[in-house]
Amino acid sequence: MKRILSLLLVLSILMINQLAFASSVDVGGKSQDLTLEIKDGRAFISTDSLMQFGFKTTVKGQQIEVSNAAVQFTFYRDTNKVNVNQASLTLDAKSYAKNGVSYVPLKFFFETINYKVGWSSKTSQITLYPLGEERFPIIISDGDNRYKFSQPAERVVSLAPSVTEILFAIGAGDVIIGRTIYCDYPKAAASVHSVGSLYEPDLEGILDLEPDVVIAATHMNEDVLKTLKSAKIEILTQKSPEKVNEIYTFISKLGLLVDHNYEARALISSLKLKEERVHDLVASIPVSERKTVYYVVGTGKKEFTAGSGTFIDEVLKMAGGVNVAEDVEGWSYSLEKLIEHDPSYILGESYSYDTMISNKNYKSLSALKNQHFVEIDSNVFSRPGPRVIDIGLKIIIHELYPTYEHSLNY
Repeated sequence: MKRILSLLLVLSILMINQLAFASSVDVGGKSQDLTLEIKDGRAFISTDSLMQFGFKTTVKGQQIEVSNAAVQFTFYRDTNKVNVNQASLTLDAKSYAKNGVSYVPLKFFFETINYKVGWSSKTSQITLYPLGEERFPIIISDGDNRYKFSQPAERVVSLAPSVTEILFAIGAGDVIIGRTIYCDYPKAAASVHSVGSLYEPDLEGILDLEPDVVIAATHMNEDVLKTLKSAKIEILTQKSPEKVNEIYTFISKLGLLVDHNYEARALISSLKLKEERVHDLVASIPVSERKTVYYVVGTGKKEFTAGSGTFIDEVLKMAGGVNVAEDVEGWSYSLEKLIEHDPSYILGESYSYDTMISNKNYKSLSALKNQHFVEIDSNVFSRPGPRVIDIGLKIIIHELYPTYEHSLNY
């Protein structure tokens, strides 16, 4: 339905590729005239029109700065780069200037400032509805567990690589005062004090750091939980996502917790728009050209992969791959099933390739015979963070459908 609405939006507004035009937009139930353009399948809004929403624009060379008292956007003209306060992001569309007027991606901008962007078939208008901001105290749920926070966290110990990656991605890396030995991305994480691993953390070291909150994305050791609680240190746990949308939800929660709401919304919007780009690209690939694929989690003695009910399975399918392991749920697979399905492509770490290529049990696999084993950094795919969309989808498209890759636009 979303794709149909997007298509209707483009067709109903303009039937040519690029032309500035005044359009009546429904803003919170009232019509406003805004200057828009359609370019490369995206709606852009002139920065002059953003004055109606209380934003001022300053152009400095390649930089287009759009700001109010709460948030500053710095778009880099003719590039995919944008900064939103402390967060540096890439988009699926490039901001630009035309006839002395700057244009920025409409949906990204308004989703970042907390508007719901849609399309009304009844009035043939873009709709922009402001959403309410959550205020402290806040409650973050994890299944049956409910965690209440009275104020933003300023000192965080991260016990999960995905948490560390997300906090850095939303420009909140400076709040992390402790991290696990596995938190190796981005490079800046290396300068943060190490507190061991999730299951064997340095409790004394954590207590010495005096954090506001300790965050783990999976189940924490019960003894560790009890010790932290007795020391009156706030805890937040989140089970591993099974769907990509759950990753977006967790990004939003972390943004709220550390008071980086604009940056979190910007990151989520940028990822969802890239996901839409990939969806459109895959829709143009004939079914007869779709490639079967197998994702290696573990191999050799036993087979482990990403079956149905995992976000990795969802990502493989998003990028047009036909996951041969969708016939099982979870992570356990078998050599017999792998041989039977004989995937066209296999994705895995280099050590998995070494295991397969040196074991006669795998010699019949077409992916190995045709040199279609794609060596990947499994952390990009296995960690439920922004890289699985930002980088993971591109990797799959690049390897499976290189002739379509130009359509990604990012």
